[in-house]
Amino acid sequence: MSKSRMAGKIFNFLKDSAGGKSSDVIMRLLPDAAFGVLAASQTPGDIGDKLIAGTGSALGGGLGGLVSGGAVRHLTPRAMRASGTSGAIQTVADLAGSFGGDALGMRAGDELIRAKDLLSGGTGQTGFEKLGAEQQALLAAQLEEQILRQYGLLPGTREQYADPTTGYGVA
Repeated sequence: MSKSRMAGKIFNFLKDSAGGKSSDVIMRLLPDAAFGVLAASQTPGDIGDKLIAGTGSALGGGLGGLVSGGAVRHLTPRAMRASGTSGAIQTVADLAGSFGGDALGMRAGDELIRAKDLLSGGTGQTGFEKLGAEQQALLAAQLEEQILRQYGLLPGTREQYADPTTGYGVA
């Protein structure tokens, strides 16, 4: 089977899952693509990290929504589909599938970002984990300096010339 024929079959399946029209597929995928762009813009790191995060979110949400919505569409009785009452149920299933797929896609994206970081000589962390580690190191250094300064153990600070009983300078 050629690649174009396979792509056509996949698109026809997605079209059938969304309700039979190409515009329905686009309308169901548009919010997932928007959330993919949002995930990419909020991800710290280089352009590769942003592409991985955005693609994972968009693909996961889109496929999760289309598969769950399509499953509900194919499982509802023909009479419900004919009366139009299955549309709301299908939309709710699409929304739930989009949320679940987005969560799985973001998780897969994080794992790919960790692998990319590890392969490029890093410690295998996402951008958020790197920022958290930097913040922890900075806070630890600030706390250490504060304690040393408080007890007058840093040279040239005012606290070492203070009288510990009164807190005023020693003459």
